[in-house]
Amino acid sequence: MTQEEIRTATTTAPLSPAQHGIWFTEQFDGPTSLYHISFSHRLRGPLDADALDAALTALVRRHEPLRTRVDLSTGEPRQLVLPPGPASAKRVDLSTHPDAEAEAARENEDHVLRPFRLDAEDPFRVLLLRMAEDHYILTVVLHHICADGLSLPVFSADLAVFYRGGELPPLPVGYTAHVRRALAEPPDAEALARWRERLRGAPPLALPTDRPRPGIRSPHGGRVPLTVDADLVGRARDHARRHGATLFMVLLANFFAVLARRSGVGDLSIGVPLSGREGPDEEAMIGLFTNTVVLRVDLSDGPSFAELLRRVRSTAFDAYDDGHVPFQQVVEAVSPPRDLSRTPLFQVVFTVQDFAEDDLRLPGVTATPVPLPSRTSEFELELELAWDGAGLVGFVAYSTDLFDRATAAALADDYLASLHEHLEVTR
Repeated sequence: MTQEEIRTATTTAPLSPAQHGIWFTEQFDGPTSLYHISFSHRLRGPLDADALDAALTALVRRHEPLRTRVDLSTGEPRQLVLPPGPASAKRVDLSTHPDAEAEAARENEDHVLRPFRLDAEDPFRVLLLRMAEDHYILTVVLHHICADGLSLPVFSADLAVFYRGGELPPLPVGYTAHVRRALAEPPDAEALARWRERLRGAPPLALPTDRPRPGIRSPHGGRVPLTVDADLVGRARDHARRHGATLFMVLLANFFAVLARRSGVGDLSIGVPLSGREGPDEEAMIGLFTNTVVLRVDLSDGPSFAELLRRVRSTAFDAYDDGHVPFQQVVEAVSPPRDLSRTPLFQVVFTVQDFAEDDLRLPGVTATPVPLPSRTSEFELELELAWDGAGLVGFVAYSTDLFDRATAAALADDYLASLHEHLEVTR
């Protein structure tokens, strides 16, 4: 079978461990937008909507996760890759609407928050709102089962190439082939033993909450914004360089310090996503490759920030070495006590996206980001940052089962104040 024939045939494959975890959680939680990955841009300039649809069609042809359903016909969920077909943005003309901006916000909210039916529709959708002549809002939503954070720059870059009428060389391997290859690898017993030793007896997060913890956690959540300005980022980077660490490690160490102070607990575990992409072939693909590792650090003796950074650095390198082990295998190996009110092994996530995740560059069109609503949180707390010029912008996501918005906002302020303090003390 030729490469082209492989792409045009209907294909089935097992779900990856991460995909299976997402699918299982959705069955447990019911319809939700918890796993939606979204971005939106206001576009000013002569956008060619037909060229955009042609580019989306080419994008779907190139990346099979964008045309993959979850098939349940055999009783076990599996990937069903459909043949390529035409794709298009849903077009809505608001140019004569008396309150176009309010209607655009309503359209965007429905587009972003409406759950996917993974067994019956493609796991991504695109909305194009025409606001006026040469003025549009473009909103893209992908389900996490078909994409991760590093998929977004691939999505935008490939879309721009196809929009200009360009072509790209065929991908050497499809996503389903990657999954099959990964599943064929035997479990790494030695790495699993190290994970079991690192995480044995790790206590759950014990932050004070604004209300009693429910017996079963829900996906309900909110977000507050967080900005680390360019000056503070520069000082953090200098600090990292002096201590043989990375900017990410400095920012993470500061998060550990904030959580330790607020919880009064010194034994803390934070989940950190790794890209899971091992080479250029995978870096060119849209798909779910991310694997989460757990960094457990002991702060019970009240270490200085320099010593805390050293511990975070050492813990991070150990975790990176064993980061190829799927998180689901780690959970099975550690076997923490079953608790439906908490996620297993960690309840807080820290992420720094080392790229501008939704940078869209279409010829003749200026794109500026549009904020999107979010009403879910996968974890009790999540601090996520991404590059915005020389600074970092992001958010603190929080479970509304446990925390008020004011508490999350106070934590965001505390994070920045703590970072200022640590970098000032160690100048």
